[in-house]
Amino acid sequence: MKIPDILIERTQEDTNRYVGWLKTIDLSIDGNLRLAGSFQSPEYPVWPRFHDNFHYPLGMERLLNLGFLGIKQMAWKNIARFKGNEKRYFQLIHRVYLAVTRVVDLYARAAQEINRQDIYRICRALCQRAPATFREACQLYWFATLFRIGTATIGRIDQHLYPFYQSDLEKGFITREEARELLAELLYRFERRGNGLGDTLQNITLGGRNASGEDETNDLTYIILELSLENKYIEPKVNVRLHERTPEYLLELVSRLQLKGTGICTIFNDDAIIESLVKYGRPAEIAAKYCADGCSEIILDGTGETVFRYIDCLKALEHTLFNGKENIPSKKRLQYYANTQDYIEIKSPVAKGKKTGDFLEMKTFETFYRAYLSQLKYQIDIVLATPYNSDENPMRLFTAATMPQVLDGGGEPYSNTACYHTYGLFIGSLGTAVNGIAAVKSLVYEKKLVTKKALIVALHDNFESQSIMKQLCKDAPKFGNDDDYVDKIAVDVASKFASWVNVYKDRTGKPILPGLYNHLFHHAAYSVGATPDGRKFGDPVGEHISPTPGTAGKGPTSIINSVCKINTSEQIFGSTLHLNIPLVSLKGIEEPQNILKHLVRVFCMKNGCVLNVNLLDSDKLLDAQKHPEKYKDLVVRVWGFSYYFTLLSKEMQDHVIARSKSA
Repeated sequence: MKIPDILIERTQEDTNRYVGWLKTIDLSIDGNLRLAGSFQSPEYPVWPRFHDNFHYPLGMERLLNLGFLGIKQMAWKNIARFKGNEKRYFQLIHRVYLAVTRVVDLYARAAQEINRQDIYRICRALCQRAPATFREACQLYWFATLFRIGTATIGRIDQHLYPFYQSDLEKGFITREEARELLAELLYRFERRGNGLGDTLQNITLGGRNASGEDETNDLTYIILELSLENKYIEPKVNVRLHERTPEYLLELVSRLQLKGTGICTIFNDDAIIESLVKYGRPAEIAAKYCADGCSEIILDGTGETVFRYIDCLKALEHTLFNGKENIPSKKRLQYYANTQDYIEIKSPVAKGKKTGDFLEMKTFETFYRAYLSQLKYQIDIVLATPYNSDENPMRLFTAATMPQVLDGGGEPYSNTACYHTYGLFIGSLGTAVNGIAAVKSLVYEKKLVTKKALIVALHDNFESQSIMKQLCKDAPKFGNDDDYVDKIAVDVASKFASWVNVYKDRTGKPILPGLYNHLFHHAAYSVGATPDGRKFGDPVGEHISPTPGTAGKGPTSIINSVCKINTSEQIFGSTLHLNIPLVSLKGIEEPQNILKHLVRVFCMKNGCVLNVNLLDSDKLLDAQKHPEKYKDLVVRVWGFSYYFTLLSKEMQDHVIARSKSA
């Protein structure tokens, strides 16, 4: 365990010192009071020595149970129990939480000065003990969010706060409407903290079942969904866990939220996911507490961090056709996703493949397909050859103290075997890659409509002056149409990918988790040249486990059928289907939410893992691209978040429009 050399020494702890750690923020979740200063983390002096990628939630159950003071006291006891690095580690945690309680006390004093005794009493209580009421728990929740510094994954907030809500209701301390107002303020603070930036990682996960199969949906689940229906915010992102015992009212709220057309609500299938997590070595009790990370990856709530890497199976196809070389006509610079961001040069995760032989000499499809699989495995081996320990520094202290057994002497979280970190490898562009493989199989090897040389020339020339060749490629079988010819290839590629990834372990000996996901799909379109499915350089590729935009023409049920042939429970790090539905198709229907409920049920029944429904209007999107001033509030799904369409980069707008035309 590496421990920084610097301790947070403060010999003169006074009010002025701590005022410098405050930012101009709303202090209480029920007030619009602003108290001044410039907020910095209490651990700021050693901040560069610590790590937090914000993709995982705090251990909120532990934090709510112990409170800030309880963690500080446990750290103090450990200072006497341990020696050397361990002793210094707990000294650091103690200093951080000492600072935290003093900052909270500053809030109390400031509230007293303006005669807000309610805020004063709550803040003083949080300095002296763990929260005992719903109001105190909400206030601690918000303080914890601030002290973590960055916008981060929130986790299972309805489960975290429900014991306090239930207790207060039974004692008559609070009404449902009062609790609703508090939650509305808390959600509003998350929106304000995100500042409309979109990819802020602020995901909440609601509902679900426990390890015994009992439904854990509660009244806070309903309240938060009701509030999400009422507001127009894009933060926090809503994720809902469903299972066979999910209450009908929850499914009703989910479908109504999907009807808003913002893509803000993502579905997770407990019955597929929990069982798979257990197979991957996670205890059932911990697996049942899974949640979404900052996007749509599957992680464990409050048990450790997550780190992911990414490869592209479409790039492996290019390497197969060009014997390990790229076929990109030019380098491209793109923005991350928003039109206000800097341009960066687009690069493939593994730009150079291995030599698997000249495509022109591959006499059978089986030879070609073996070469493709060899290229794909090569990418996996290259990327996973480096252990998941690029962050050599320990986890940030405020966060680390909330993790399992850290305060019980388990040690720093990255080396603590009681923690269940989620280290994963994603594979991107699966739908587009298998379209290309199917085209080669059909056009070159079976029907012999295209020679290998002619195909290579067309791909090298980006299909310029090759309209007949391009159309032949476009007419080849496509993933997402319930066609076994191409779907079976997808099933095989996904299965082999999972089996190869399963060989690798993380630093605590637990398996690396595979997933079918690519959040940079618009970048992938410019990191691969023309492909045998008929797409040109820069044309959209399929995001996550979804079909390539414009290629699934038989409707949403056919898409679900194709996707669910793949054993997505093997791809347990996350396999998200973006299901695009034309908004016009629901017009005139008396209860359109029933159609969405049916699609969600079918997806879960077929053992799908993660589903996001997008209701798209291509005419509106095209007009918004031309006249952005008319559509400032138009929100669309991007990857693991939703964002304002007119603020997206041109390339991302084009991809969303291509999705809408596909729908």
